Amino acid sequence: MTAMTKETGLEGTLLQTWLATVAYWVSQVGSPPLTGAGAALTVGYILATTVAWQWAIFYVVLTILAPCLYIIWLVQRGMVSDFHLPQREQRIRPLLFSLGVAVIAWVVFHRAGVPTGLKMLASVNGLQAILFFLITLRWKISLHCAAAAILAELLLVYFGPLAAPVAMSVPLIAWSRLYLRRHTLAQTIAGAGLGIAMLTPMLFFYGF
Repeated sequence: MTAMTKETGLEGTLLQTWLATVAYWVSQVGSPPLTGAGAALTVGYILATTVAWQWAIFYVVLTILAPCLYIIWLVQRGMVSDFHLPQREQRIRPLLFSLGVAVIAWVVFHRAGVPTGLKMLASVNGLQAILFFLITLRWKISLHCAAAAILAELLLVYFGPLAAPVAMSVPLIAWSRLYLRRHTLAQTIAGAGLGIAMLTPMLFFYGF
């Protein structure tokens, strides 16, 4: 092997290591819990009332923090391999748990006089939980891309061009999931598309 070949091989290895690191952190920062919490806090910011902020925080605790703690418990019990649930079969229990808390949130929000924007978000989350649970029974779809697309659309609707960087994060997150071999291209596109398809009609229905 020549010196040039060795140098090229080293550069290729360093590039792969760098790309893997970038993909890992993009996937972490763009994880559904963080983007989901971002959507709830965005609604709280838009409504800009103390009551809205209180319900937004309640929503994050119930529908995001509680499922995260449940997954951590599953990991500690050895029932799933890691927090991001790489295997489709491992997603069934967490999604069923998420479906349960999403239904609870929807009922509470529609009976407790919660601001309309948060009712809308609870409806989106409930619909998402149902659809993703049913889809996951047969096929693996990207929750990362769905949650990122929902947050991006919400920000674009209310902040316009200022939200463009967040919108650009959707294909970046999709790339990270592909690079890490957690999803196929079809699974990332389906996830993002389903996220938009769930949020768009809800925005019109609730007039938010």
